[in-house]
Amino acid sequence: MKNNMFDNLKAVVANTRTNDIKMIDIDELHESDDNFFVVENIEQFAQTILGQGGVKDNLIVRPLETGGYEIISGHRRRAAVQYLLDKGENIVRVLPCLVQNYADEDEKMLDLILMNVSARQISDQELWKCYETIDSILKERKDKGEYYGRIRDDLAASLGVSASQIGKMQNIDKNAVEPIREAVASGELSISTANEIAKLDEETQKEIASTVDLSEVKPKELKKKAADKKKGKKVATSNNQSDSLDDKDDTATDEPDDEEVATSSNLAESEEDLTKWESAIKGYALLAAERAGFTTEQKNALLGGMIKVLSVFDKSDAEKKYNNR
Repeated sequence: MKNNMFDNLKAVVANTRTNDIKMIDIDELHESDDNFFVVENIEQFAQTILGQGGVKDNLIVRPLETGGYEIISGHRRRAAVQYLLDKGENIVRVLPCLVQNYADEDEKMLDLILMNVSARQISDQELWKCYETIDSILKERKDKGEYYGRIRDDLAASLGVSASQIGKMQNIDKNAVEPIREAVASGELSISTANEIAKLDEETQKEIASTVDLSEVKPKELKKKAADKKKGKKVATSNNQSDSLDDKDDTATDEPDDEEVATSSNLAESEEDLTKWESAIKGYALLAAERAGFTTEQKNALLGGMIKVLSVFDKSDAEKKYNNR
């Protein structure tokens, strides 16, 4: 019988939310060494928490054998409350927590990833780490004889990105040389740019990695390099690759990446364009939710709904719904 790992993960999350809430002192809540999500904008977030009278949304934690609790989800909430306490603000130091026990470290990591990606917009660097972690867990489980079938769409839905974005990361993982993968992991390269580099031959990839400031490389340049190589042209690689940045690229026939799509009043003229705008659409929804004063739980529910409808309905369905409201 085929398993669906992401159905199992949803069950883990559901079970977590049925546990009793415990009020735990902030000194007993410890950051997870495995948390790779950036904890930022703490001062601004702290003012939001202060304005609402304290933390309203539960943290997810697990007991530590050494005492206290490891934070699975809620690092920013803890950091914001600690900031307010350090400033002498009148804020409650005990935080509402759901205590979860995990069968193994893999289960904990999967929960840590899912809980965090559902509550925020993540960077390419964080997304790549999510992909690497889940992919590693999948490979280990497959080696043990577990089978999950095709998980690309499930992985995309769980991480809140399009299936095509997962495809780019799979291409990078399979075809990019190590320095390119490391550059994605460090945040030096975007996923879109690394995907274009991974389409080139190994020699060219190594040349780019060793002689070019990777943070300055753009997908358009790489598409032109690939096209020129096909034509048999000798293309020099140097630290100054900006000459072709603004030139019209008549040879590039690949479709535009997310970062190349021009901003306009009409976000999508085709379903493919809509897919490329998914992150922005979800970002706008989250910004609107923040402006409306949604709680984190409400924002999570909204984002989950956005992920679902984007995978089920097309642009015409959305326009019809809006026009008939």
